[in-house]
Amino acid sequence: MVRFSWWHVAVGATVLALAGAAAANYLESPGTTIGAWVCLAVLGGGYVVFGWRSFTTTEASAQRRESAAALAFPLLAIVCTSVGVAFDPNLAILQAVTFPIIWFSVDPLYRAVLLNVVLAVGVTLGFIVAGGPTAMNIVQSMVIETISLLFSLALGLWFTFALQQGQENTRLLGELRAAQDELATLNRDSGVLSERERLAGEIHDTIAQSLTGLVMVAQRTRSQLPDDLTTARDSLGLIEDIARDALVETRALVAASAAVDPAGGLLAALDRLIARFTRETSVAITLDASTYVAQSNEVEVVLLRAAQEALANVRKHSGASAVSIRVAAEGPAGRLAGAQGTVRLVVSDDGSGIDAAKPLDGGFGLTGLQQRLAIVGGTLAIGQSAAGGAELTVTLPVENGAEQSVGAA
Repeated sequence: MVRFSWWHVAVGATVLALAGAAAANYLESPGTTIGAWVCLAVLGGGYVVFGWRSFTTTEASAQRRESAAALAFPLLAIVCTSVGVAFDPNLAILQAVTFPIIWFSVDPLYRAVLLNVVLAVGVTLGFIVAGGPTAMNIVQSMVIETISLLFSLALGLWFTFALQQGQENTRLLGELRAAQDELATLNRDSGVLSERERLAGEIHDTIAQSLTGLVMVAQRTRSQLPDDLTTARDSLGLIEDIARDALVETRALVAASAAVDPAGGLLAALDRLIARFTRETSVAITLDASTYVAQSNEVEVVLLRAAQEALANVRKHSGASAVSIRVAAEGPAGRLAGAQGTVRLVVSDDGSGIDAAKPLDGGFGLTGLQQRLAIVGGTLAIGQSAAGGAELTVTLPVENGAEQSVGAA
C-alpha cells in the first residue's frame, strides 16, 4: 500500500512551481532556463517512473531501501538538484524535497547521512558555479549549505529514531497481545481441566461407588437364591453384567480426565496410567520411552489423552493380554534447539484387532481424539499390529525450544 500520498502531490507541485519560476528568466537567459527545465524534468520523470516506490509500506520496499538499487533515485535527485542550482540558484529550493527523499529512501542510517553530505557539497558547488568563484560567494555558499545540512541531519536523525521507536513499540504491542491471547487460552484450558478433574472426582466418589455396590449386591443376592429360581438368577446375572460394564466405562472416564503433572511430566503420568490399568485389568503393559525428549505441556497432554483412549479401547474391545506403548522424539526436534521434528506415540496390543470395513469409533473417543489432534496439526492412524491386534499411532509436529535430556521409562 502507498503511504504519504500528499508527498507525491508536494513533489509534483514543487517541480512545477520551480519550472514556472525559471521561466521568468527565459528572455534574459534562455540557456540557463532550459538547463533548469531539463534538470526538473529528469527529476520529476525519475520520481514518476521509480522514485515514488520509496514511499510504500510493503516488506519488499523495506528490504529494497537497504539494497544498492535504493541509491539510484537519491543519487539522481542529488545530481539534478546540484546541476539545477548551477543553472538557476532558485532551484536550491529542491533541497526541501531531496533531503527528505534521502531519509525516506535509504537504509541504513550511515548511508543517508553520507548522501546528505554529498547533496550539501553538490549544491555548494552549484552555487559557486552560478555566482562565480569569488571568495564572498564561496563563503556564503558554504555557510548556507552547512546550515541546511545541520537542519537536515537534526530533523532526519530525530525522525529516524522516532520511527524506530514507533516500530519497536508496535512490535512490543504485538508481542503483548500475543501473550495475552496465549494467557487467555491457557486460563481457559486450565479451567476446562480443573472442571474435568472435579467431575472425575465426583463420578469416582458417587457413580463408581454406587455401581460397585450394585455389583456386590447382585452377586450376593444371586448366591442366596434357590437353584430352582433360574429366571431370577438370570435376571440378577444380567443386572450384574450391566453394572460391571457401566463401572468399566465410569473408571475409563475417570482415568481419561487425569491431567499431566507438570512436575512429573508425561512419563510419570504414563507410569500411573499403566499401573492403574494393569491393576484393574491384569493386562501386561510395556513402555518404551528411551528416545523420548520432554515436550511442552500442551504436547504431553495430547499424548497422554491418546494413550488413555487407546487403553480404553483395549479395555472395551480387544480382549488383549499384552499391550506395548512406545513414545519417541523423531527428527532434529529431539536434539537441536529450535529445530522442527515430530513426536510419535504408538500403542499396540495382541487382541482381536480391528475390522477395516467398520468406522474407527462408534462413540466420541477416537472422534474427539482426531479433533484434538487436528487443532495441533497432528495425525492419527490405526492399523494391525505385528501381534495381530490393533495399533494406534499418533504423530505430532513439534519445535524444540531448548536442548533437553532424554527421558526413560
